[in-house]
Amino acid sequence: MASHGVSDVVDAAWFKAHVAGKVDDAVFADVLPGTPSADELRAASAKKDALFCEHVSKTGATIVEGLDGFLGRCRAEGVTCVAVSNAQRGGCEAVLGQIAREFPENGAAISDLFVGAECARAKPFPDPYLEAMARLGVEPKTCVVFEDSGTGIKAGVAAGVAVVGLTTSMTAEAMRSAGATATVADWTEVTPDFLRGLVAQQAAGPSCPLL
Repeated sequence: MASHGVSDVVDAAWFKAHVAGKVDDAVFADVLPGTPSADELRAASAKKDALFCEHVSKTGATIVEGLDGFLGRCRAEGVTCVAVSNAQRGGCEAVLGQIAREFPENGAAISDLFVGAECARAKPFPDPYLEAMARLGVEPKTCVVFEDSGTGIKAGVAAGVAVVGLTTSMTAEAMRSAGATATVADWTEVTPDFLRGLVAQQAAGPSCPLL
């Protein structure tokens, strides 16, 4: 960041305020000095993505507790899972690759990836979720979104989908204020009964895609 003239201390609070849940163009338009050009935004995004991929390769990304078991339950129940993210494709694929390596059996439950920057509009607009549902051929009432950011929650709600907030970076109260239907601390709390309750709430069938 210093090479771009940004002298802020980049810590967890800074990340939460400026980066979490946002697409790179919005992040760098906000934090870079002046009015960066489209080329400057692309270059900054590419550098950030490359650094993140290098970090994942060397030290790994933090995986929220219980993901392996959650994906295993989805496979057992015949539930379709896809990833929908505002991160760049390279970073998304790096994390999905780590999940596949760490959970070789259940990681395959995540069948597709949708990237906000590749849609007409990224989160907080509903476009990434609408595109995912269109490709899956499903309706919002048959889906559940899991999100960890206010931007993502707003996107899911705007798409007409029930949203479960993972309280890894926001409080349950803040997530509910943003529109989350329910919140969990980690994937261990997403039990079959929990999922069935969400599906029943939306009058959905037994196989409810998770985004």
